[in-house]
Amino acid sequence: MNHSTSKYSLLCFLSLLLASILPAQANDGTYYTSGNQLVPLTETDISIRKEVLTISLMDNGYARVDVYYEFWNPKSENKYVLMGFEADPPYNYDYKFHPNGIHPNIKDFTVEMNGIAISYNNAPCFAGTGKLNKIDTGKRYVVYDNNQLYEEGHSPDQDGMGEGIDYAYVYYFDAVFKPGLNRVHHTYTYKMSDVVGLSYLVNYKLTPAARWANGQIDDFTLVVRADKTAKHFLIHQDDLQQATYRVIEGKGKTRRTKYYDSPANEFSLRNGAVSVHVKNFKPTDELLIHSYDVFQHPDNVLQSIGVTYDRSNSMNLTIALYNNPEPNPADTAFIRRVARNLPYANRGHVFRDAKLRKYFESLWWYMPDPKYKDDDSDFTDADREYIDYGNGIDK
Repeated sequence: MNHSTSKYSLLCFLSLLLASILPAQANDGTYYTSGNQLVPLTETDISIRKEVLTISLMDNGYARVDVYYEFWNPKSENKYVLMGFEADPPYNYDYKFHPNGIHPNIKDFTVEMNGIAISYNNAPCFAGTGKLNKIDTGKRYVVYDNNQLYEEGHSPDQDGMGEGIDYAYVYYFDAVFKPGLNRVHHTYTYKMSDVVGLSYLVNYKLTPAARWANGQIDDFTLVVRADKTAKHFLIHQDDLQQATYRVIEGKGKTRRTKYYDSPANEFSLRNGAVSVHVKNFKPTDELLIHSYDVFQHPDNVLQSIGVTYDRSNSMNLTIALYNNPEPNPADTAFIRRVARNLPYANRGHVFRDAKLRKYFESLWWYMPDPKYKDDDSDFTDADREYIDYGNGIDK
C-alpha cells in the first residue's frame, strides 16, 4: 500500500472516530479540543527561527503544553503584530456556547514575550480564517450535536447540517517585536480527549507555521514527556515519520510501526521524555498523539491482557477480558495473575517466576528496572482495578 493510501486509511479511521462520538454522548467518548500554535492574525514579515514544543502526558486526564519560540524581526524598528491561539470547541461536552471566548477545557493559559508576561483577551471567532473574525455575541446561540453554532430559533433540522457556524475559542494579544531576536514562551493545560477506544488523544496544529514570513520553522524540536508515570503511545505526523526520535530522559524505547496501515512511531516511556529535532521544518500535516489501546487494532491481534497498559484507564482490562473467553480454570488463574502483576510490571518489577517473566518480557512496552521496590503508594484507581480482578474481585 502506498503512502497516500495509508494516510487516507488513518484519516478515514479518525473521521469515523469523531463522527461516531457525535450522536452517542453517553457511551462513546468526548473530544475536548485541539490546539493551534500561536499564529499571526495579520500579515507579517516576522519569521520563526526556533520552536521547542513540549507536551507532557499526565495521569489526571490532562496534558500540559509548553512552547518556546524564537522569532526574528528584520526591521530596524518595532513591529506590532496581533497574535492568537485558536482552540476547537469540544465535541460531546455539554453542548454549550461560551460567549466569553474562554475554552471550558483549557486552564493556566500564559504568554511571556522577552521575559515579560503578556495580557490577552478572549473571543469566540469564525474558525480557520486566520483573522480575528469575531462572532456577534449580542445574539443568542445554541450548539447542536454537529458541533456547529446556530442562532436561537434555528436548528440543523431546519437549516441542514452544513448551515451552522464553525467556530473556535481564540486567545489573542498584541505582540511587540523589537528589532532582531524575540523570545516568546507560551503554556497551557487542557483536558485530553477520550474518544472511542482510545484512553487519550492529543491534537496540535502545526501547519499554521506557514503564516509566518519564512513559511517554516527553521529549527523545530518536539518533546513528549511522561513525568512520574508511564505511557505507551503513538505519534502520527507525516513530516516527522523518518526523523530520529531519541529518549532523552528516564526509561524509554521507540520503534517505527503501522496503525491502520498508516506509518507511526510507537513509544514506551517511564518517568522520561522522548525528542525529535528537524531543521527547515515545513509541516504539511498536524500532530496527533494517542494512547496505544487494544480495542482499535484492525487485525484484532492486540487482545491479550497486558499487551498495552495505562495507569489512568482500565478500559484495556475490560476489552481484553471481553475478547478472550476463559476456557479453563488454569488459564483463568494465570490471566488473574497477570492482571494482578500488571501495575508492578508497568513500574519495572523484575519477575522471578519463569512463566510470568516470559509473559511480561514478550510485551513490547515492558521495561524491567532492578531498582524498583514494590511500592504501591502511587497506584491509581485503574491500577487497583487490575489488582482487584487479579484477586478474584469481579465488579
